[in-house]
Amino acid sequence: MSNLGAPNIDLRKLSISSHSINGESHSTESLINGISMISMKINSSNVDYVKKFTSEGMSKESRIELISKIKHKLGSDVFEFSTCNRVLYVGFGTTCDELENCVLNVFGQEEALFDRYSGIDVWRHLVKVCSGLDSFIIGELQVMSQFRGSISLHKENNLIGDINSSFFSHIISANRLLRKEFGFNQTTESMLNLASNAIEEVLSQVENTSCVVLGFGEMGRKAVEVLLSQGQKNIVVYSRNPEKSSKRDLELSSKVKILSFEHWGKEEIEPSLIISTIRNIQPTFNSSNIIPTSSPVKIMDFSWPPSIESSGINNGQELLGMEYWIKVAHKLGVEWDYDNTINKSEVLISNIEKKFMSALSDRNQGLFRAFIYRTLEQLSVQWSKDENLEDSDIQLGAFSREIATWICNREGPFSPNELSEMVLSTDRKLNPILLKRVASDVTETIIHINGKSTLAEATL
Repeated sequence: MSNLGAPNIDLRKLSISSHSINGESHSTESLINGISMISMKINSSNVDYVKKFTSEGMSKESRIELISKIKHKLGSDVFEFSTCNRVLYVGFGTTCDELENCVLNVFGQEEALFDRYSGIDVWRHLVKVCSGLDSFIIGELQVMSQFRGSISLHKENNLIGDINSSFFSHIISANRLLRKEFGFNQTTESMLNLASNAIEEVLSQVENTSCVVLGFGEMGRKAVEVLLSQGQKNIVVYSRNPEKSSKRDLELSSKVKILSFEHWGKEEIEPSLIISTIRNIQPTFNSSNIIPTSSPVKIMDFSWPPSIESSGINNGQELLGMEYWIKVAHKLGVEWDYDNTINKSEVLISNIEKKFMSALSDRNQGLFRAFIYRTLEQLSVQWSKDENLEDSDIQLGAFSREIATWICNREGPFSPNELSEMVLSTDRKLNPILLKRVASDVTETIIHINGKSTLAEATL
């Protein structure tokens, strides 16, 4: 790498002390103080409220249309995030009152049970959410993936601008530090693990089991895997599109019977266990559409919003819905020293917050960080087409973000050699030839950026 003799890299000159929005300069403090959030975490008392305001079950197009409508009515950027156990809305340059009134208006509702956060408290709470510290099962990983996906959707559809999206980059950076500190890893419990444990428990209580699984998405396939691992052979999957569903996992599909929903009730199937994983805005089964089997059966509804209402089952049937999973999750959470973990996290988040605010106040890196992350992501796209790419190299996107985080967290000058060594010393199992290319590309790119006088010049 011929560039290793180049001068030290110091990107601080590319930072800015204020933001220009529509030709007006705004201080970092005013931007932070102008952030508001309304949020609901599901519990046994607010399930009906959360159902009204969630985007879970919506198509991608419908969700974009919903957020666009709220953004237009509010007159500022809006970030929406829904999972199986929460819904939240973040507004930029607005108050909680304005944000809540706008959301209520769009959904045609008069009231809600939202918790409210303003300014830096928005950042603190989102850090807890993304780190799994506010989940049913503490430390679960799925929420971070969902959060990243939501950010991408908002950016790709111009629902949030670069300045506001950089706010979320700092949340992701804080999340990494917390997860590393607490040891939250790939084995940490998630909703999928919860489903697995719950299915195994129910199977131990039910004899002569015949099973029906509704839906063949991620959760549906997981349910089938668990059933098969427990020795179940009589499994019927009902899907909106059996042909399309079967192609999602050919090996798994070959071990079960996949039928259209239209056939349920016409087949001579009397299951003792029903598992629902359907994604719909409204319940599929209710008083006007009763589950088409009258046999005594345990019904496990893993859908959110719920796919089955209590009015949609027959006498002698037991429905285990979201309220039940909340209780189960809380029991599993006893495995962690919950109180000490939360107390420790508050201290850590406060320390990270100080660094975050210092970075924003002293040399605001919002646009700079967004630029670096975007640049490294573009490089990762090029690496993914490299002739030396192997199956284990699917981590390139995550690796690019790791490198970007290292660059953005430098508090002073660093040498090209330091940057190259950071890349080459990774624990990720990447093809050695490809890894050398990554180190070379990153070093050359950052040296090039370092040669620019301003961020605006670097982005040309």
